[in-house]
Amino acid sequence: MPRSARSSRLRDDRGSATAETAIVLPVVVVMVVVVLLTGAGLGAQLRLEGAARGAARELARGEDPAAAVAVAERIGGDGTQVQVTTAGAWVRVETTRTLHAPAGVLGGATWSLSADAEARREPQLLDGGAP
Repeated sequence: MPRSARSSRLRDDRGSATAETAIVLPVVVVMVVVVLLTGAGLGAQLRLEGAARGAARELARGEDPAAAVAVAERIGGDGTQVQVTTAGAWVRVETTRTLHAPAGVLGGATWSLSADAEARREPQLLDGGAP
Protein backbone atom coordinates (compact mmCIF):
# COMPACT_ATOMS: atom_id res chain seq x y z
CA MET A 1 0.00 0.00 0.00
CA PRO A 2 1.65 3.25 -1.06
CA ARG A 3 2.07 5.99 1.47
CA SER A 4 0.75 9.43 0.97
CA ALA A 5 3.10 12.36 1.03
CA ARG A 6 1.68 13.49 4.34
CA SER A 7 2.21 10.20 6.21
CA SER A 8 5.16 9.75 8.48
CA ARG A 9 7.04 6.65 9.54
CA LEU A 10 6.55 7.72 13.16
CA ARG A 11 2.77 7.68 12.78
CA ASP A 12 2.67 4.22 11.26
CA ASP A 13 0.63 2.09 13.69
CA ARG A 14 0.65 -1.21 11.84
CA GLY A 15 1.17 -4.06 14.32
CA SER A 16 0.36 -1.96 17.36
CA ALA A 17 -2.70 -4.09 18.17
CA THR A 18 -0.50 -7.19 18.24
CA ALA A 19 2.05 -5.50 20.49
CA GLU A 20 -0.63 -4.24 22.86
CA THR A 21 -2.20 -7.68 23.06
CA ALA A 22 1.19 -9.27 23.76
CA ILE A 23 1.67 -6.88 26.68
CA VAL A 24 -1.86 -7.01 28.11
CA LEU A 25 -2.68 -10.71 27.70
CA PRO A 26 -0.31 -12.02 30.43
CA VAL A 27 -1.69 -9.44 32.86
CA VAL A 28 -5.26 -10.54 32.11
CA VAL A 29 -4.34 -14.22 32.57
CA VAL A 30 -2.67 -13.50 35.93
CA MET A 31 -5.71 -11.53 37.08
CA VAL A 32 -8.05 -14.39 36.13
CA VAL A 33 -5.87 -16.91 38.02
CA VAL A 34 -5.82 -14.66 41.10
CA VAL A 35 -9.61 -14.28 41.01
CA LEU A 36 -10.10 -18.05 40.68
CA LEU A 37 -7.70 -18.85 43.53
CA THR A 38 -9.30 -16.20 45.73
CA GLY A 39 -12.74 -17.67 45.03
CA ALA A 40 -11.55 -21.17 45.86
CA GLY A 41 -9.98 -19.92 49.09
CA LEU A 42 -13.09 -18.05 50.13
CA GLY A 43 -15.25 -21.09 49.41
CA ALA A 44 -12.98 -23.28 51.53
CA GLN A 45 -13.03 -20.71 54.34
CA LEU A 46 -16.83 -20.62 54.33
CA ARG A 47 -16.96 -24.42 54.46
CA LEU A 48 -14.57 -24.42 57.44
CA GLU A 49 -16.70 -21.90 59.29
CA GLY A 50 -19.81 -23.98 58.61
CA ALA A 51 -17.98 -27.08 59.82
CA ALA A 52 -16.99 -25.42 63.09
CA ARG A 53 -20.53 -24.13 63.67
CA GLY A 54 -22.07 -27.52 62.86
CA ALA A 55 -19.78 -29.39 65.26
CA ALA A 56 -20.32 -26.81 68.03
CA ARG A 57 -24.08 -27.13 67.57
CA GLU A 58 -23.87 -30.93 67.85
CA LEU A 59 -21.81 -30.68 71.03
CA ALA A 60 -24.16 -28.09 72.53
CA ARG A 61 -27.06 -30.51 72.02
CA GLY A 62 -25.20 -33.23 73.90
CA GLU A 63 -23.91 -35.34 71.01
CA ASP A 64 -20.79 -37.44 71.34
CA PRO A 65 -17.55 -35.56 70.49
CA ALA A 66 -16.68 -38.21 67.88
CA ALA A 67 -19.99 -37.55 66.12
CA ALA A 68 -19.33 -33.80 66.20
CA VAL A 69 -15.87 -34.29 64.71
CA ALA A 70 -17.38 -36.47 61.97
CA VAL A 71 -19.88 -33.72 61.16
CA ALA A 72 -17.10 -31.13 60.95
CA GLU A 73 -14.98 -33.33 58.70
CA ARG A 74 -17.93 -34.02 56.42
CA ILE A 75 -18.84 -30.34 56.07
CA GLY A 76 -15.25 -29.08 55.92
CA GLY A 77 -14.09 -31.53 53.28
CA ASP A 78 -11.01 -33.68 52.88
CA GLY A 79 -8.08 -32.69 55.06
CA THR A 80 -10.12 -30.84 57.67
CA GLN A 81 -8.64 -31.12 61.14
CA VAL A 82 -10.90 -30.61 64.14
CA GLN A 83 -10.07 -29.73 67.73
CA VAL A 84 -12.77 -29.77 70.42
CA THR A 85 -12.45 -27.96 73.75
CA THR A 86 -15.01 -27.97 76.54
CA ALA A 87 -14.91 -25.47 79.38
CA GLY A 88 -17.83 -25.50 81.76
CA ALA A 89 -21.02 -24.55 79.98
CA TRP A 90 -19.25 -23.73 76.71
CA VAL A 91 -17.88 -25.86 73.91
CA ARG A 92 -15.36 -24.60 71.37
CA VAL A 93 -14.53 -26.17 68.02
CA GLU A 94 -11.54 -25.16 65.91
CA THR A 95 -11.22 -26.36 62.33
CA THR A 96 -8.13 -26.03 60.15
CA ARG A 97 -7.32 -26.99 56.61
CA THR A 98 -4.36 -26.49 54.30
CA LEU A 99 -4.99 -25.72 50.64
CA HIS A 100 -2.39 -26.61 48.03
CA ALA A 101 -2.13 -24.71 44.76
CA PRO A 102 -2.44 -26.79 41.60
CA ALA A 103 0.69 -27.56 39.62
CA GLY A 104 1.98 -24.77 37.44
CA VAL A 105 3.36 -21.36 38.23
CA LEU A 106 2.05 -21.50 41.81
CA GLY A 107 2.85 -25.20 42.27
CA GLY A 108 3.94 -25.88 45.83
CA ALA A 109 2.19 -22.86 47.33
CA THR A 110 0.03 -23.59 50.37
CA TRP A 111 -2.50 -21.63 52.39
CA SER A 112 -3.55 -22.47 55.93
CA LEU A 113 -7.16 -21.66 56.75
CA SER A 114 -8.82 -21.84 60.15
CA ALA A 115 -12.17 -21.14 61.75
CA ASP A 116 -13.68 -21.53 65.18
CA ALA A 117 -17.08 -21.53 66.82
CA GLU A 118 -18.39 -21.54 70.35
CA ALA A 119 -21.74 -22.66 71.67
CA ARG A 120 -23.34 -22.87 75.09
CA ARG A 121 -24.50 -26.30 76.16
CA GLU A 122 -28.20 -26.88 76.55
CA PRO A 123 -29.40 -26.15 80.13
CA GLN A 124 -30.45 -29.75 80.79
CA LEU A 125 -26.86 -30.89 80.06
CA LEU A 126 -25.32 -28.65 82.68
CA ASP A 127 -24.86 -29.67 86.32
CA GLY A 128 -27.97 -28.68 88.23
CA GLY A 129 -29.93 -27.96 85.06
CA ALA A 130 -33.60 -28.75 84.69
CA PRO A 131 -34.31 -32.27 83.35
